[in-house]
Formats: sequence, structure tokens, C-alpha cells
Amino acid sequence: MGRGEVNVSGVKRLCALLLCVWWVGCGAQPPASAPASPRAQTSSNAATAAARSSASNLVAASESAESEPVFHLATAQVQLPRVKLWIGSREIVSEVCHTVPQVATGLMHRTGIGPEETMLFIFAGPRERSFYMKNVPFDIDVAYIDREGVIQEIVRLKANDAQGVPSKSSRIQFVLEAAPEYFARHGFGPGTLISTERGALAEVLGPIAQLN
Repeated sequence: MGRGEVNVSGVKRLCALLLCVWWVGCGAQPPASAPASPRAQTSSNAATAAARSSASNLVAASESAESEPVFHLATAQVQLPRVKLWIGSREIVSEVCHTVPQVATGLMHRTGIGPEETMLFIFAGPRERSFYMKNVPFDIDVAYIDREGVIQEIVRLKANDAQGVPSKSSRIQFVLEAAPEYFARHGFGPGTLISTERGALAEVLGPIAQLN
């Protein structure tokens, strides 16, 4: 191979290189992404709106759950503990609610209450109480009872009434639910003493309460 041939070949290669540099530097830009079709944009916007709505709903549900916690059960309570009580001179056996779910649920989801059936709610200390009838499709009578075990008042609660009926006294530690007219039929009223077979309600049952 002669020097002249080498020079010619080098020139050719240099020209080719310059041509490539010019083409890259001055060539057309890569095509931009094609604009989305109206249909694609609509689908994208709908998906974004749905995502935002879902997130808002989750936040709202979370806030609602935080502000209104639910403790009651979704079904009727069965096999509750029972206790023997004395109401005046009458001996009865009553269901007992003392845990958080038991107290929150009470008679919810039951279809009725027998004429001699009762349910006693136990709290750790005295205060004003308010009971309502959410998910309870029948009327009942309720005795608000103070720390000494004395009935302070008896009120009628109406079926499915979610509006609470507060006690007049702020010294209520126990609540006894029964069928309508149960207390009247047996001559029980304000001033009637309720106790256990082992002693006073507060001493015997107060310690097992989970709610104040």
C-alpha cells in the first residue's frame, strides 16, 4: 500500500466523520411523544379522579372510625355469665355484662326479652349513665342503681331508639334491664335495695367491671 493511497483513504475517512458529526448536531430532534388521544386522556382523568375519591373516602372512614369507635358485637350475645341477686325480698338470677363488648352490646340483636329475664350492667364507679336502644327491636324498663345498690329511678326505653335516656342521678354504678312493667309487677321502685347473695353489689361485682 503506497503513501498516496493512505492519504486518500484518510481523507475519505475524515470526510465521512465530519459528515456524521454534522448529521448528529444538526439533525431533526427525536419525535416527541405523540399526544394522547381524547379517549386516552378521558380514561386517565377518570382513573385519577377515582383514585382521589377512593383516598378521600378512606380518610373520611378513618376519621369517622377514630371519632366514633365501635365496641358492640354484630350478633346477639349468648352464654353470658349469671349472678344470683336479691331485689328487696325477691331472689332472681340475672345475666351480667361487665366487659367492654358485653356492656356495649347488651340486648342488641335479640328478638325479645322474657317477662322474668333481666340483664345487669356493672361499672367500676358511680356517674351519670345513659342507655339507648340501638339494634334492640322491643321496649324494656331500666333501673338506674347507685353504688349502695339502691334503685334511684326506673325509665322506659323504646324499641330501636338511638337517643340515649340519661339518668337524673350522677351516682349510678349499676343498671338493670328487664321486660316492660317487670319492676311494677313485683313492687320494685326507687328506694328498693338490690344485693348479691354474697353481699353488696359494689363490693362483690364492682371489682370485675372493665368500664368506669
